Formats: sequence, structure tokens, C-alpha cells
Amino acid sequence: MHNSTKPSPPQWAEKLLEQFCDPDLLEEIQGDLQEEFAYQVHTKGKRKAQWNYWLDVAGFIRPFAFKRSRRKHTHHSTPIYSPDMLRNYLKTAFRHLTRHRTSTAINLFGLTLGLTACMVIYLITHFELSYDTFHPDKERIYRLIGKGHFGPNAEDQPFGFLPNAVPAAMRKEISGIETIAAFHNTETDVLIPDGKEEPKRLERRQWGVDKAEIILTEPSYFDIFHYTWLIGNPKTALNEPFKVVLSERKARKYFGDIPLEAMIGREVIYHDSVRTNVAGIVKDWGQQTDFTFTDFISLATINASKLKGNINLEQWDDIWSASQAFVKLPQGTTPAQLEPQFQQFSKAHFQKDLKIVPGLQPLSDLHFNAEYGDNYSRKAHLPTLYGLMGIALFILVIAVINFINMATAQSAQWAKEVGIRKVLGSNRRNLIFQFLMESLLTTLVAIILALLLTKPVLLAFQNFVPDGVTFQILNSDTLLFLLLLTVTTALLAGFYPSWILSSYLPSLTLKGQTALKGGQKGYLRKGLIVFQFTVSLIFIIGTLMVERQLNFMRNKDLGFKSDAVITLTSPRGPRGNNLEVLYNKVQQLSGVEKAILEVLEPMGINYGIDRVVYKGKIEVQLDAAYKMGNEEYIPFYEMKLLAGRSHLKSDTASEFVINATFVKALGFKHPMEAIGKQLVWRDKYYPIVGVVADFHQQSMHEKIAPTFITTSPKARNIAIKLKSKELQEVKTTIDEIEKAWKQVYPNHKFSYVFLDDAIAQFYEKEQKTSQLVNTATAITILISCVGLLGLVMFTTEQRMKEIGIRKILGASVYTILLLLSRDFLLLIGIALVVATPIAWYATHLWLQDFVYKVDIAWWIFGLAGIASIVITLFTISFQSLKAALMNPTKSLRSE
Repeated sequence: MHNSTKPSPPQWAEKLLEQFCDPDLLEEIQGDLQEEFAYQVHTKGKRKAQWNYWLDVAGFIRPFAFKRSRRKHTHHSTPIYSPDMLRNYLKTAFRHLTRHRTSTAINLFGLTLGLTACMVIYLITHFELSYDTFHPDKERIYRLIGKGHFGPNAEDQPFGFLPNAVPAAMRKEISGIETIAAFHNTETDVLIPDGKEEPKRLERRQWGVDKAEIILTEPSYFDIFHYTWLIGNPKTALNEPFKVVLSERKARKYFGDIPLEAMIGREVIYHDSVRTNVAGIVKDWGQQTDFTFTDFISLATINASKLKGNINLEQWDDIWSASQAFVKLPQGTTPAQLEPQFQQFSKAHFQKDLKIVPGLQPLSDLHFNAEYGDNYSRKAHLPTLYGLMGIALFILVIAVINFINMATAQSAQWAKEVGIRKVLGSNRRNLIFQFLMESLLTTLVAIILALLLTKPVLLAFQNFVPDGVTFQILNSDTLLFLLLLTVTTALLAGFYPSWILSSYLPSLTLKGQTALKGGQKGYLRKGLIVFQFTVSLIFIIGTLMVERQLNFMRNKDLGFKSDAVITLTSPRGPRGNNLEVLYNKVQQLSGVEKAILEVLEPMGINYGIDRVVYKGKIEVQLDAAYKMGNEEYIPFYEMKLLAGRSHLKSDTASEFVINATFVKALGFKHPMEAIGKQLVWRDKYYPIVGVVADFHQQSMHEKIAPTFITTSPKARNIAIKLKSKELQEVKTTIDEIEKAWKQVYPNHKFSYVFLDDAIAQFYEKEQKTSQLVNTATAITILISCVGLLGLVMFTTEQRMKEIGIRKILGASVYTILLLLSRDFLLLIGIALVVATPIAWYATHLWLQDFVYKVDIAWWIFGLAGIASIVITLFTISFQSLKAALMNPTKSLRSE
């Protein structure tokens, strides 16, 4: 068959006609002129026909054809927004949707998935972005932070905390600060005396699981962060030592349902012997916050109790993550105005190894900036939130594209209806409103389905969804978002099809023609399909790369063995000194292969770093990570010795084993050169007796640091290697370990951690990213394939006569399949070309965050392209094969 492009009338002549011609006459005149133009092209040629078209347009420049003011019309049409018209539009839209069930189902499926994704992601992002936005004067609240280093050769790094002595000194030396308040996180069991022999004990929080609740702070804390006081005086409650202010929830937990007045003066014991009295009770905040504190102990308690041994408020030469300070600036003051004073402050107080320049971090940044660490806030990854928003937008746009493609593919079925409606008096505005009403009705049904799916989806992805995210449909913010989402989706999905379909000329559509020019047919639809495939390919490539990096991290040799190793942490306080008793009991259990005492495991969230000096020909100062355990530490974790020996049994730290990176940092080429050298640590000399191969102490995001291993008399942990990995035997052994624990620590909860699980926490963010990308890929491909299937069904139906003629002329089934698939395969090729550089750049940026990573291999892109081709062929094959095998006499019967 020969498909020639029909010549079009001169565009400028058509625009001129549209400029001066009355809209009520325009369609009729345009239709007549276009019919005459088509006839003249056939009889006189294109050039002559175009010239005559200009003359005909000029001939209509007469008063009867000019545009008239709408006020001169005496007839009255029913407004499109009248109740009767709205009822008619809804009825017509409903009938059309039920008559075309396949396209309606495809549109509903895609829009429902897209809108559900938008709803779930909105709840997550709104939850995260609402953290600590409720504080009065929040824009004036800042955290004191710093940038600095230890030693002359170290690089600057960010600190979310400053030395303990800084807040008090700043209060005297820095002008331009309205309020400053320091606080210290503390981890402790809590004892509540109730007149019985044994006080009620509440266990300390589980690190990384439970929220931080106990701090030592000063009265000015309540000048920065406002609470509703139920009882007590905020100005005096924390002025004296051994006073505590509780939140209402915590007070009820400690003392039950007695009147609040009766709680004042009641005793609460921290750290086994720090006895405090309740001086006030405040109402709990009901909004999202990182300041989850419920026990506010007076800062004056530190110097008046045994806490002074652990917290030195006069300390300038070290920093602790538990030490925090916040300031409120006066109205109109900016952090930049205080920078010169901070520089002078730094020069005055940090003249030794520790060099820190103080700075201010906005309160709004605290929840998202992981550079500045602390012991209480949960960090949300802002790029991930932006990525979620982008994914929701892409999924919705792909669903909208399906709607547009299906509508334009059905344009031939709409054309005659449009023509008849125009002949009967409908204008373009009425028709656009009619099509938009159908789009709105479809969107409303999809919104209802999405609302029904939102809670199940939140439950299904509860590992990804932050604790506290809830779906409350009557919430004002949620209702506003739903309204905006509904209107936006309906307009996006319906505007273009309604604009195109309403532009059809009745003089042409009633003859079975459309008003689209031959060269324009299908371009938008093909462009939208390319966009869908491009997004799908980007997600497929992203999925492959994320999984490849995760597999690399899971399987990389860490430099030690962590299989079947569990760790126990002793309770704080005097009872914790019985750890060696527990250690001896555990070693005797039949299911335990071996056990060691340790302070820090080779790789974990807890990480120690300290200054070490080598006084050789050239003095070398460096910050080194340290690990501590008994003499069996290195063989227990099966670390590889490169030179020297492991530790000898010792009750104190007496010798070092260092890693290969430490050897290089000292300037030695071979491990043996370091053996016997002396290192200075905490003003004492320690000989190097061994060198082990490098092992990872932190995640793959961090370089392996110079590290030393030594013995320690103050072990707080027991690491246990189990003999068996069989589930039942592991459970039996852990039960036996728990019995031994209860014998030694009867009043303390038994808990343990598998070392593999602790290491896996390093990659929790990457695991969530993988889950997110996998889900987005699956949804994107599913929506695209369903839309593609519907498109193939309609395009195949439109080409049935062509297929019948081709079969009669000898075309094989393979030829027909190739004919129907060729265009889609070409579009995949274009999409792959477009997606490749975008996906490469995105994955390259993501991998920059890793020190140890995989390469971006070329075969990833080829595999993604092959996967897209296979998915596409599988999607269209059934319908294409059905069309290719159909008897041509059925499709040509009407001819």
C-alpha cells in the first residue's frame, strides 16, 4: 500500500482567516475552502491550489465575515457550569467510559498506581519535612557546631558538637546571641523508689532502636524550646542540683495516674546513685521532632555528683557527641555577622592540637544533615526524599501518557461524534469541557481506588516507611494535596486530547476524515512512548547498578570473619564488673566454639579514634582508629597476620598490632620494618609487635583508616562464636547463654546482636534505595506495558484491513508480526540512546559516595536494552499474533 502525505493549505492563509473571521462562521468557511483546496491540488497542482487558496481567503475579507462583539448576540446559551449541563456532561462521560471498557480499565489501572505512589510518597515526604517546624522563632534557632582537626597535619572535618567548656565561655565572650543553652545526652537505667525493697527499674534505651530521652540541661533550654508547663516554674525548676523536669507521658510511666501535684518532689534515680527530685512536669509535644527528650536533669547535678568523673564541664581539649548546645539569635541577626567573633574565639581558646572554628547550623538542617553527628537525631536523607518525589512524578506522568495515547489512538472513533455535536450547535468550549469531565471522572475513580490502597501499601513497605507516618484522610494538608492532585491529573490527562479532538472540522469528520495534517499524525504519541521507554530504561539500569554495588558490598572480603558471631554488652554500673564471670560461664557451653572479651568489634557503629605519635627520624602524628580486646582478638576474628605476632596475655594495654594502612602512614614500605617500633599513645610508649592485613572498620563509603589493636582491662562486651549455623541449634545455644546471663545479671534484660546484622546496618540506606528503585522499576514497566498493550490493540484494529490485504498479496505471519513490531522496536532504540547518558550520569553520581565500588560496565546498558525489547515483544506478541493469524476475509468483509 502507498501512503502519501496530503498537501496542506498555506498555514499563514489559515492564520489570517482565523484572525478576522467570526468564530460562528469559521468552521464552515474553513471546511469549504479546504475541500476546494484538495480538489484543486488534484486537478491543477499544489502551487496553483495554494495561490487560489490565498485569493479565496482574501475574498472573505468583507463585513459579513468579520468578528462581532459577543454582546450583540441576542441568543442565550446554557452556561457550561449550570447544574443541568454538568449533569449532562457526567452522564455522557459515564456512558462513554462504560462503552469503552478496555481503554477505561487501562487508564484506571495506570492512574490508580500513579496516584497511589503519589499519595504514599507525599505522606513520607510531608512527615520528614515537617520535623521541628512547629517551634516559635524556629528560623532564629541554631545548633553550635564546628569545623576543625586534631594535630597539625590533619584535614578539617565537621563536628556536630564542641568541647564542654564552649557554651559557658561564649555566653561571656560572644555578643549578639540572645540565648544559649547546653545539654548532655546520658544513657542510664532509671530507678523509681516506691517504698519497697527493690525500686522499679526501667532499662536504658536500646541504641539505634529507641529514642533518646534523658539529658542534663540548664534552665535556658526552655527559653529556646517552648513547652507547656503543667506544673512547676520554668525559670527556677533546674536552677539547683539533683532536680529533674519530666514530660507528662514519662511522669505517668514512672508514677502512674496519681495527681501531677503529688509527683512534685518524688525521687527518680539515675546511674544507680544520682538521686533527683521532680521539680516540674511539661506537656509532651504532639508534632514530629528530633528532640524526643522526656527527662530533663539540671546541669548543676554534674559537678555535684559522680557524673563529674565522666563529664568535665571545663574541658577544652576534647569533644564528645553527647555534648550539645543551641542558641537563639536576636531578630535580624544572621550567622554571618557572628563569624568574625567565632574566628577570634577559636584563636583564643584552641591553641594546641585541637583546632576548631565554631559555627551555626540552622534548626531546619538538623534532621537532614548527616555531616554533623549527635546521639539523638534521626537523619533523613534529603536526596532520597527528592528522589521519591521524582519517582512519584514520573510514575504519574507515565500513567497520564497512557491516558493521552489511548485518547488519541481512539480519535477516529471520536471524530464523527465531534462532527455531529458541532453540527447540532456545540462549540469548542463545550466539547473541551465534555472531554475534561471524562478525564475528571476517571481521575476521581482512580483517586478513590488509590485511597483504598494507601494503607495496605504503607503496611507492605513498613521497613521503608519511617515510624510515625500515618494516613489521616480528614487532615487539612492531606485534603488539600488530594484536591491539587485530582485537578492536576485531570488537566494533564485530559487537556491535550480535548484540545485536539474539539478542533476537528465537521465537514471533514463526517466524511470519515480527521483534521490532522498528514505529517503530524502520530508524532506526539511516538514521542510519549519514547519518554515512557526512556524512564523505564533509566530505572532498569539503575536497578542493575544498585544491585551490582550491593552484591559487591555483601561479598567483599572485609579482612575478618563475622559468621555466627554474636555480641553481648554488660550493664552499666557496679554490676557490669561481673562480665568476666559471665565470660567464664559462656565458654563452658557446648554450643559455643570460642569467646573473647572486647571493647570494640572490628566493624560496627561504635568507632574509636585517637591521636598517635611516631617519633622516628621524622615525627608522624596521625588520628588512628583503635580496637580493644583480650589476647584472642586477632585469631578469634581470623585476621591475617602479615608480620610479627598477635598479643600476649595482659591485664593492661601494653603492645600494639597495627594494620597495613598504618604501616604506610608511618612511611614504611614493608610490614616487617614496623615491628619493634614505638608509638606514643596517651603519653605512654607502646611497641608494635605485629601487622595485620587491612580490614574494614566502617562502611564502603569510608577509606580504611590507620588502625591499631591492643588489649584492655575494661572490656564491656563479650563476642561469642557459635559452633553451628543450624537455626534450631543456634536457638538452643542462645537460650543457654540467656540462662547464664540471668544468673549473673538477674535484674537486667538479656539482649544480643549478630555481628553480621550490625554490619548490615551500614548498608540500610542502600538496601532501602534498592527496594525503592526495584519497586519504581516494576511499577513503571507495568504501567508502560499495560498502556502499550492497549495501544497495540487499537492500532491493530485500525490496520486490520491493511493486514488483510497484505495477507491476500502473500505476506507471511512473520512479515505481519515484523510490520506491527517494527515501529515499537525503533522507539525502544531511540529511548535507549536517550536513556544511556542520563542513566550513566545518575549512577556515576550515586557511586561517587562510595570509596570501594564497582565500575559502570557497558554490558549493563546492553542488558537493559535487551530486557526492554523482550518485555515489549512479550507485551505486543499476543495481540500481534492474533491479528497476523486472522482470516483476511473477516477484515475485508465490508469492502
